[in-house]
Amino acid sequence: MKGLTLEMPGLIESVVRSRENGPLIAAASELWIKPDDSVVDVTYGLGKFWTVTRPENLVGHDLVVDGVDFRQLPEADGSVDVVVFDPPYIAQGGRETSTVPDMLERYGLNDVPKTVPGVQGMIADGIREAVRVLRPSGRLFVKCMDYVNGGRLVLGRHHVVTTALELELEQVDEFVHHSGLGPQPPGRAQLHSRRAHSFLCVFQKPPLRRVKP
Repeated sequence: MKGLTLEMPGLIESVVRSRENGPLIAAASELWIKPDDSVVDVTYGLGKFWTVTRPENLVGHDLVVDGVDFRQLPEADGSVDVVVFDPPYIAQGGRETSTVPDMLERYGLNDVPKTVPGVQGMIADGIREAVRVLRPSGRLFVKCMDYVNGGRLVLGRHHVVTTALELELEQVDEFVHHSGLGPQPPGRAQLHSRRAHSFLCVFQKPPLRRVKP
């Protein structure tokens, strides 16, 4: 019928508007986590990802929770269906007065590098370890963000995607988390648009290749 717009019930959108991560992870889980999947959250922290939905077979690892570093997971090779990875993706630099040090301490990550290359190397190591423990066709969720460091724009999402593709993962989905603006430090001139969003990238490991007899 002309002029009629039909809305699909329960449609999952690529943009999730929420102050918290719970609705974001719930949207991604609806599409990419099956009821019987084994799920490992390697940066569990306070469990804030799972306030809206929680997989039945969820294992949370964290330096604070159980002393596990996401770069050295106890899981065996190819044993996990889904890995969820929310690394500290902002290089602190010399910002001792920012909220970044408090966040790192809360998650037991006081040894996080302060430079952009250092943080990127740490994230790459975490993705590499996730690939090791994922089963064929397993999925990897990675939270990431573009940010300004030292007056220059750092393309955090680009680094995550490039690293994953180099490890032969396929990007199968992406969500934009519009969480709103944080406080602007007083007395600073604005040189870039304020970052009001982050990304949740979803990757998939290649299926098991059958060897022809």
